Amino acid sequence: MLRIHPHPSMILNANSPRTDHIVYNPPSSAPTPLITPTLFLPKDDPRRRLFAAAAAAPPKPANQLPPPLREPYEKSYHLTLADCKRMRSLRNTDPGRWHRTALAKEFNCSSLFVGMVCQASEERLAQMAFRAEKVKSRWGPKRTIAREDRQKRRAGWGGADGL
Repeated sequence: MLRIHPHPSMILNANSPRTDHIVYNPPSSAPTPLITPTLFLPKDDPRRRLFAAAAAAPPKPANQLPPPLREPYEKSYHLTLADCKRMRSLRNTDPGRWHRTALAKEFNCSSLFVGMVCQASEERLAQMAFRAEKVKSRWGPKRTIAREDRQKRRAGWGGADGL
């Protein structure tokens, strides 16, 4: 715990309200209409007009927006139950040749969908894990530590239960 005395503006005195109240203590910088909430502005403050003008401004037309990163496309739900069964059988017969990307190209769907329809076998998962461990064994200490740190940060993405 830091042993720093509170700022004088934060100390209650005889004129302070005795019930819960909002303490507005902005950082010491030039005030802008984007920072100061209208709740704390006087009724005749000119910044209120700026807020009203910004809210009434028309939105940007679509022709001024940047181009999309990829062309929009229409989703197709063309695979039948028989196609899904065939996909599973291909994956089970030769998982080395019929990996997710190959099946996605064959059936004209996403690799995510292939993963939902047919998971890799335990043998294939063990084989892929072995290959990954073989690659990781050649890493130096810097890369190993960097990857561990990245995993810790990624674990914290979920919210309060993370880091």
